[in-house]
Amino acid sequence: MSTTYRPKYVPATQDIRETFDDEIAALGGDVCDVYEDGDRLFARAVLPVDTEVRPGDRVRAGVAVRASGPDIMVHPYTFRQVCTNGAIAAHALETRRLERTYSTEVFVSGYDLAVALTELRLAVRACAAKEAFEVVAGEMRTAAEVEADLALHLGPALASLPRSMTAQWLPMIFRSFEESGDRSAFGLLNAVTAVARDISDPEVQWTLEQLGGTTPARLSLSPKAREVLVGA
Repeated sequence: MSTTYRPKYVPATQDIRETFDDEIAALGGDVCDVYEDGDRLFARAVLPVDTEVRPGDRVRAGVAVRASGPDIMVHPYTFRQVCTNGAIAAHALETRRLERTYSTEVFVSGYDLAVALTELRLAVRACAAKEAFEVVAGEMRTAAEVEADLALHLGPALASLPRSMTAQWLPMIFRSFEESGDRSAFGLLNAVTAVARDISDPEVQWTLEQLGGTTPARLSLSPKAREVLVGA
């Protein structure tokens, strides 16, 4: 019989989830989607703030958190109400990357754990800030007025993904984009996140929501800045 050793990172996903839940509740929001398997955590929450991108097309503010291996990533998140699509703004200035500590000890320092979870609370607050949501919503409004350029807005980011993933999901994205009838960059964003919505694999779903969520930012960035987003 063989066993597989799995490294232990602190804070544990359970601690991260509980802290995230608590902070979102304090902000008046709701955690709307969670996947946790002990090694990884993917969670998204929506807040009681929304705005129109187009007449009758509202998005809610939110926060998304992912814990995997030594990293905790916290991003602003938006939830489009008319189609229940979520988008992760990995490019936002408020995005935070926090480090988890690799531990071989049975007992973890209560002080170190408290410090790490306090940093998580501050990261959630930063991503939930009104200013963060206003910037992301503004990018979406701009995207709604610009015709999508698939090569510019999607091509570089897709090139950074595994070929197997691109081959599987790209035709679905293009089909969703064509069927929507919305030729704007905002329509392209929604085509990507619509595909993500129906995927059960949490890693793939997160990757596509991130891909869609960074699409509007490519409209106003220089070529060099866009390169930074290729891996986002």
